[in-house]
Amino acid sequence: MSCFFNIRRNEQCQLSEDCEMPCCGCWWNGRQRHRPPDPPDTSGNPRNKCALQPGHSLMDWIRLGNSGKDLTGVGGRMRPVSPDELSVHNTQNDAWLAIRGRVYNITHYLPYHPGGPEELMRGVGIDATQLFDKVHPWVNYDSLLAKCLVGPLRLLDRPDAEELFGPYNPSPKSENRLREPSKAQELVRKSMENLANCITPVRKKMSAKSEENLKGSPPSKIMQSLIQSSDLPVSISRRAAASPVKTSEKSDTAPSPLRFDWIQTSTKLTLSVYTGPLANPGGCARIIEGILFVEVATNGWVRTLKLVPEAKLLEALQLRVFAESGKIEVISHKAEPGVWKTCGEAVAGAASRVSTPRSVSCRVARVSRVSHDTVLLSLAAHAQALVAPLGHHVRVHRTISDVECVRSYTPVGEGWGPGAERDSAIHLAVKGYDTGALSPYLTALQPGDEVTVSGPYGNFQLHMLKGVKEIYFVAAGTGITPMLGLLKFMLPRSNPRCERIHLLFFNKTEEDILFRNNFKEIAREDDRFSVTHVLSDAGPSWSGHKGRVTTNLLTQVIGKESIKCRDQCTHFACVCGPTEFTHTAIDLLKKLDMKDSCIHAFMG
Repeated sequence: MSCFFNIRRNEQCQLSEDCEMPCCGCWWNGRQRHRPPDPPDTSGNPRNKCALQPGHSLMDWIRLGNSGKDLTGVGGRMRPVSPDELSVHNTQNDAWLAIRGRVYNITHYLPYHPGGPEELMRGVGIDATQLFDKVHPWVNYDSLLAKCLVGPLRLLDRPDAEELFGPYNPSPKSENRLREPSKAQELVRKSMENLANCITPVRKKMSAKSEENLKGSPPSKIMQSLIQSSDLPVSISRRAAASPVKTSEKSDTAPSPLRFDWIQTSTKLTLSVYTGPLANPGGCARIIEGILFVEVATNGWVRTLKLVPEAKLLEALQLRVFAESGKIEVISHKAEPGVWKTCGEAVAGAASRVSTPRSVSCRVARVSRVSHDTVLLSLAAHAQALVAPLGHHVRVHRTISDVECVRSYTPVGEGWGPGAERDSAIHLAVKGYDTGALSPYLTALQPGDEVTVSGPYGNFQLHMLKGVKEIYFVAAGTGITPMLGLLKFMLPRSNPRCERIHLLFFNKTEEDILFRNNFKEIAREDDRFSVTHVLSDAGPSWSGHKGRVTTNLLTQVIGKESIKCRDQCTHFACVCGPTEFTHTAIDLLKKLDMKDSCIHAFMG
């Protein structure tokens, strides 16, 4: 039997001497502890043992919950659920259950359950309160499944007096599932008891007296053992996120004050700042004289969160943005490993209008090839982390013969090139032109070179896509770059679910097509996405579309009825490319009865 922490045979147990986990063959206080043979199973459950797959521990589940991924399946917006609707979600790929009047989508949690998915499947589609109380009522399910909450269970039928005041009679379906706990469940119970000392419940209330006692009490033995292992994280849940942080000033017209949340391991501190759904935030994080400053830009406003940490933080910062929920995560490393009682003192400054975008010096971290004449530059700002809002661009500056040369580029986001994964760098696709003023210099840059970048710039509002189910990207050449982040944004959406994304991509020759393999991979994994390539100077072997953007081409590829606007539009079109191309495409879409409000053109 593998214990909850997936300890392999003959490895030293990471728990303290208080560990009661009957791990088979693990080492405990220098002595090998052997578990006696399992007694005969009389629970009706022949599957006594369940070893979690690598990467499916409790801490991995906590990381998934804090990743920004929608675990509810309904966009994270709570709504009442009727018993009839609950009963429909009863499969392993769509599993809901109710506990004490709350409905949870446990589909993503199934592989993380130490007792195995089969044990949880006994309660899906029904009110599993009695089953839960019979198996492990001590588990803090409300914290464990907080990110899976769909909404309250709504009873449509009004019960009579006998049902209200008489004895409870469970349904035959639920009664058949209520059996004695299996051996695996008993092991889960003990593991959860051990973990209870090192996981702080999210909604735990703390009085002034108990908080004072906490300040003077040392960490438990289990916590101390966890601190000593940098590989095993300790989660300290939020206490400051329930209400806004201290605000030095208020304004009637400015955005609402920032809220924040925090979680820590023995070596890291993650600060989550919330700006509101579809706020499309951009951000900058830096440490100045030991103080962490987080600047958040939304819709022309900038707000600053100042955090004086409990202890020293290192200057290496990571910044991640979750555009739909409006969350910014700042990940920092502690100078000395340990578990903090608080994250420190945080103060939010008043919102102010962005007047002049900031210029920052960046180091070229990586250079990779996208096509025969286009490179992907990964730029890392010195002593800070930067992220631009979706659909916004930055400007690259260089002084040539005492004249400043400026060009605009839209960051492509994560996943579009080697190493472009969560490294807080700005990734720019730069096409080289022999007669260009700046592009020959940029395409010749090497790792370690310096570049000056300013921004962000742009007027794209993410809330324009709030009710969009079908989106069309019409791009030419490097005009594809604003579409890349929006593509990654639209596909995971669930409320409303994106039904169709069509990219109409214009280039000169086949070798000019940027990110072609990426598009093939996405289309193979998700049939909602399709791409049509159009070449103006195609070779003899090209069998696809040829020419330029025309009405016939738009109606042939996208469909006239799909483009035409109706009373309630659920579609949207984004256009970007050379100036002449952009204006032509917009005019053609309007002639096909698409409204101005359903079109956005990215202009540098």
